[in-house]
Amino acid sequence: MALTQNSYILAIEAAIAGGSISLLRGEREIAGWTGPAAVSKAEDLLFNIDVLLREHGVSKHELEMVAVSAGPGSFTGIRIGLATALGLKTGLGIPMSSESALKAMVYGADLDGPVVAAVPSGRNTVCMQTFMVAGSAISEIDDPHTIGEDEFFTAEFHDVNILVHNALFERVTNKQFIDCGTNIAGYIARICRQRPGAITPPLFISKNF
Repeated sequence: MALTQNSYILAIEAAIAGGSISLLRGEREIAGWTGPAAVSKAEDLLFNIDVLLREHGVSKHELEMVAVSAGPGSFTGIRIGLATALGLKTGLGIPMSSESALKAMVYGADLDGPVVAAVPSGRNTVCMQTFMVAGSAISEIDDPHTIGEDEFFTAEFHDVNILVHNALFERVTNKQFIDCGTNIAGYIARICRQRPGAITPPLFISKNF
């Protein structure tokens, strides 16, 4: 199925902080939802999707693709997000695409050169990854990995932009940090829109320190 400027795309991110949902029509986000950062609502995902669609007059049968975060983040959240997306894919007969939340943040940031993307990953840890951006090309410099929050907030970063989820941004004063907000699903929607049906394996990143 070829996506058009009027195609509805639903995106799900259930693994970071309170999670988020985004609804795009073409390239434009027409609705978004984010959960409270301190409370995981992954188990209420289908309910929140239904509310979002009904509030904006969109039937689930109008959806032409579902996009979902491959992680990193909560193991349970990643699994619930993927299972929900798979259920919608099967039930509605539409393509599903998944992508790393970290790469999606970089894709949506319109930056060049080295970029670090970081999200909270629970238990006082941060999951981060470094990318090199050259025009529309994004390459991975290292693998996604976890570090302690204290180490992350006190680290010295030189000549690199740092993209962070709002839950991290609220705790720093470093002007190098760029706030990506809480609606990570919106980033997922935009990068997946460019690659319908492409699947990134789940990023179950264990604490490694």
